[in-house]
Amino acid sequence: MVLSKPDILQYLENGRLRFEPQIQPDQVAQVSIDLRLGRKFSRFRPDFPKHFPAIRVDPSLWRSTELWIHEESDVFRLAPGQFVLAQTLERVYIPGDLVGLVEGRSSYARVGVTVHLTAPKIDPGFDASITLEMANFGTATVELRAGIDRPAQLILLRLTTPLAETEVYGSGAHDVFQYQTDPVPRGGSRVRP
Repeated sequence: MVLSKPDILQYLENGRLRFEPQIQPDQVAQVSIDLRLGRKFSRFRPDFPKHFPAIRVDPSLWRSTELWIHEESDVFRLAPGQFVLAQTLERVYIPGDLVGLVEGRSSYARVGVTVHLTAPKIDPGFDASITLEMANFGTATVELRAGIDRPAQLILLRLTTPLAETEVYGSGAHDVFQYQTDPVPRGGSRVRP
């Protein structure tokens, strides 16, 4: 079942669904919560294809300093054909009886920007900023403004059976994105910030 605005407001009021910083009332829509863009951006180095014939998707990818450029900025200019990992301004905590779906907003899609290429599911127990997989398929550069733009929305669904604390995201060693503070997990511990 998809949560509607009254359900979302109730979860927020009782503290079971949490955002840091807190979301503003105008961010809660009919069946979703608008998420603001954060200041952290990670992208592949422009010269990496010359040095690497291919990459593998495994934990070494996140630790490879030769592949990534990490930056913090109030404005990021996303050029046509460019891909960047960004983060939501809000750190999100999803309780064990909900699952979230992060989706792009249509105003960004109409200028050619996709907000996530895949992986919309935000698991029960997730506690971190959400990484946005953004690409510009349009013909114009799009200026993305941290703290102002709301490129993504979070849709929440109630589980038929809530998960136990031992089953939620973050309870397993393979849950590498729990407590992430950057779009690309750069090592370190999975300790709540």
